Amino acid sequence: MLEGRGQKVMVVDNDRTVLELLQIRLEVVGYHAQIQRTGGQALDLLKHTRPAAMILDAGLTDTDAFELLHTIRHRHDDQNFPILMTGRGLTVDDVRRALGYGAQNCMVKPYSGSEAVERIGRLIEAAHRGSQHSIELSRPQAVA
Repeated sequence: MLEGRGQKVMVVDNDRTVLELLQIRLEVVGYHAQIQRTGGQALDLLKHTRPAAMILDAGLTDTDAFELLHTIRHRHDDQNFPILMTGRGLTVDDVRRALGYGAQNCMVKPYSGSEAVERIGRLIEAAHRGSQHSIELSRPQAVA
C-alpha cells in the first residue's frame, strides 16, 4: 500500500460512521483526512486548500453530489485532483455521469475502508505520473 506522506484527502459524506472509519484508515497510512459532512463545507474548504484527492459520496443530503462534482471541476480550474465517487446503488448511468463530470473512479457502497484507501493511493500515484483516468468499479463489500 502507498504511504500518504501527510497528503490531504478530503472525504465528503453525511454518514458519520463512514467519515470516522475513513479518517482512521487514511491517517493510519499517513494521510491527513479533511472530513466534511456537507457539500457546502467542502466548497468552503476548497477556497483555502487543495487536497491530493477527494472521496465524494453521491448520497449527500444537502446538495446534489454530481452538481458539486461539476462545480468543483468547472469553478475551480486549479482543483484538478483525483475524485473517487462513492454511493449506494450506483447505476451504470450514475458512473457515466460521475466520470463525465470529472471523477476518476467510482465505488459502490458498502465497501471496505482499506479498499477505499488503497484506491485513493493509486489515484494519487496516477495523478503524480500524469495518468488521466484509472477507472475501476468495485462490487459491494461490507465496510470494515
